[in-house]
Amino acid sequence: MSRCYRNICILLLLSFYCLLSYFIFKHYQRIDFSSFYLSSQAFLQGENPYRNFFTTYLSSAKILPANLNPPFVLWSFSFLAHFSYSHALLFWFFFSLILGIMGVTITFYYAFSMRFLKKNYVILYLLYFSFFPTLMNFVTQQFGCILLFLIMLGYYFYLNRRDYIAGILWGIIIAIKLFPALLFFYVLKQRRQRVLLSMLVTLLIAVFIPVLVYGPVIYNQYFKMMSNVFWYGDDWNASIYGFIFRLVFGGEILPNMSYLIPVNLVYGSVFVLLLLWYWLNLGPTDNDRINHQPFCLTLAMMLLMSPFGWVYYFPLLVLPMTLIWFVALEKQNIPTKTMVVWLLCLFLINFPVDYVNSKEMHNLLVRISFFSTFFYGLLFLIYLLAQRKKIYGNNEIQCDGVTHYSISAMYIIFIFGVFVPVIYYLVRLLNLHLNLGVP
Repeated sequence: MSRCYRNICILLLLSFYCLLSYFIFKHYQRIDFSSFYLSSQAFLQGENPYRNFFTTYLSSAKILPANLNPPFVLWSFSFLAHFSYSHALLFWFFFSLILGIMGVTITFYYAFSMRFLKKNYVILYLLYFSFFPTLMNFVTQQFGCILLFLIMLGYYFYLNRRDYIAGILWGIIIAIKLFPALLFFYVLKQRRQRVLLSMLVTLLIAVFIPVLVYGPVIYNQYFKMMSNVFWYGDDWNASIYGFIFRLVFGGEILPNMSYLIPVNLVYGSVFVLLLLWYWLNLGPTDNDRINHQPFCLTLAMMLLMSPFGWVYYFPLLVLPMTLIWFVALEKQNIPTKTMVVWLLCLFLINFPVDYVNSKEMHNLLVRISFFSTFFYGLLFLIYLLAQRKKIYGNNEIQCDGVTHYSISAMYIIFIFGVFVPVIYYLVRLLNLHLNLGVP
């Protein structure tokens, strides 16, 4: 990419992020942080934090979705409730943004050679911020950047044999979002007992802190709230549970938990099979070079196996996607099957589709096709990771023909992933100005 085109892309992307920030800080964009903030306030005041809240910072009250974060998360970030909503949002905005940049920087450190990084770091960050899941994490102000940072920082210490620090970081992230618990199996397979012990102790402490501070009632409230959640089939959920849910339900309101019994039975069976398959397909530990395949497969599988594999957690897939791209580049002469599958995978996980509730999906074929694009993209990535037992990092581009082909296709996919949200928010901005009578 020439310097001129690169500068134009940076300017356009920066302008779009400014537009998104305008919607966020002017409260025209409903964000998940709102539920989290109000739950933290209730948590501090000794009230039930696991219920639906109404916005108190808008001209008209609007109902917010329930906060699904475990009690440890509310305890950890309860200090935000001491600030006004605007100040707390400002802190969270920059906190999440900075951690995301730090997390993806660690990712780039392991994926590319230092020479490649020095030459192409601007383009790499440009692609990261153009990644649709990164955009959606920014729009919703979710935990995707924090997940990326803590998991990748833990991996950095893990590879440098700082076992206790790695275990503490991974134990904390498991307490925050639960589904990274697949890291327990990763560490167990690698026979890193000190990391495993550190993770377990950290997790237990994190789980019991809210009990010691507020009593066991906090977990009663949490599990009672979880029993009334039916978001599993929404299109941004890329997990196997979400796909099974869309396969069975859609276009109706689910009145009680009994409707989930058949889904849970199927999911439980599939979960056990996936766990066994994952264990058998973890690559070996290499003493000479770092084999990233086991860790990359763990990242992808934890999203697939979780009940909630939301698309805004997909920045975790930057490392496996990048390393598989280099695997595909090894065959220089013709566009390989691996490269074609990889490009299809990138297209699917970067597909710019809006959040749609399963109750609005009336057609079965549409539910398991268009509204399951992220699920299929995740499956393709897992397939590619399982085909190669050894995947190495610190890569340098060695070929020309296939490189130009894949990079051109990649740029088109990323441009498409940004173009649709840009048009959507420009239309929203125009409608907003017309409704407010702004000249």
